[in-house]
Amino acid sequence: MLRKLLSHAAIYGLSAQLPRLAGVLVLPVITRYLTTTDYGVAGVVTAYASALLMLQSLGLSVVLTNTYARHPDKYSWVWRQLNGFISLFSLGYGLLMITVLYLVVPPEAHEHRLWIALLYSLPAMLFVSTEMQTSLYYQLSQRPLPLAVRAFVVGAVTVALNVYTIAYLRMGYMGWFYANFFGQLFGFVVNCYSLYFRQGLWPIFNFKWYRVRSALKIALPVVPHNMSFFLMDTSDRLVLDVLRVPLARIGLYNVASSFGTYFMIASSAIVQAASPFYLQFYKQEAGEQGAMQARRMTFALQILFLVATTIGSLWMKEIFSLLIKNKDLQQAYTLAIIILMGYNFRPMYLAVMNLLVYRENTNKLWRISAVAGVGNVLLNFILVPVFGFQAAAFTTFAALMYMGYAGFLLKEYKQAALVKLYPLVWLSITVAALLVVYNLADMVMISKVWLTGGVSIAFGLLAYFNRNKINGF
Repeated sequence: MLRKLLSHAAIYGLSAQLPRLAGVLVLPVITRYLTTTDYGVAGVVTAYASALLMLQSLGLSVVLTNTYARHPDKYSWVWRQLNGFISLFSLGYGLLMITVLYLVVPPEAHEHRLWIALLYSLPAMLFVSTEMQTSLYYQLSQRPLPLAVRAFVVGAVTVALNVYTIAYLRMGYMGWFYANFFGQLFGFVVNCYSLYFRQGLWPIFNFKWYRVRSALKIALPVVPHNMSFFLMDTSDRLVLDVLRVPLARIGLYNVASSFGTYFMIASSAIVQAASPFYLQFYKQEAGEQGAMQARRMTFALQILFLVATTIGSLWMKEIFSLLIKNKDLQQAYTLAIIILMGYNFRPMYLAVMNLLVYRENTNKLWRISAVAGVGNVLLNFILVPVFGFQAAAFTTFAALMYMGYAGFLLKEYKQAALVKLYPLVWLSITVAALLVVYNLADMVMISKVWLTGGVSIAFGLLAYFNRNKINGF
């Protein structure tokens, strides 16, 4: 199982994530032609757009996932009907999105606000349903290669367009919006061939309303859960805009938070590969043995995430100096450390969330995610006016920790869980690691080299002496 998980993660990561790595590597090229205002405009628009996109799917991906897992031979009829419903719903939703984005574009970008609204909203109207079902199909069928190839090609096109529009055409923030639109358009063409012509999953527009209503009963409770990712990260920029924080400072925060986003995107390779395994482990017939396998996988992922984020945060100052060729933007590295360490929540969160989703306790997910997201927003409104925009990074970390560990307190999880995952131990380790790297971020480079080597050796020895347990799942 471990070998299969790692091979799938390698395919997702090395193929699908290489263009995103290239996007990071081209930062020294494009940041020469960008300002804090450019980052501010992009951050504010992205915040509002992300909020709207979180609502658009209506949580139906959960129904699609469960239908495939429970009825792998009969799922296509349900998928086609839900595809038809989502496609029609998206047309009206896209018009709402155009209107909202047109109204919220910052004054510094008013001359382009209609184009910004259209470039962000048209993909939502036309491409979202196809993208969601294509990704889910290849992920759940444990066929990572086609999905990875598609992501590689689309990502490479988007990165190339970013360089062309920003560094060559000098379009500033508009370069991001044009590159995003044409990248998604290219991806839609590729997805159409995969989903419709090869798999035959054409949408049924004359769908059965009773089936849609039944699906929405399960899916709609997931919407607050999905919104939490926006409320804990992207919403920070929206709140800063509402509080009238200067756009240049929003841009500074946007640079810092982008490094957390880079890690989340990179780690999604492992998350994509792990999710189908959790579904296998949590099947009732797997029993306690399956739960033990899930625990081994969760612990292995948690250690991997901790080592990666700790080393990355330790070197964050040097990373900013290397990639960000703008002295003003380089000041954000301390905020990036806090946000990056927060993403250690994902392995423990995955273990809880996948168990609750498989047991169809989706109406309980809001107690984890929505509470974390709303709490983050409220804390921002309270603390940012007192401590400045930097407080948003600390509230994000706190909210992410709640997201990762609050689920262990739910009665539904306690009743379903067959083994202990020791959440308080992992939470304490994460907080301690943050305190250490935050205080060591300015240490001399040679000391960082020795410390990085020591951590890497310790991790290697731990993996070696526990190889039999790890290989057991």
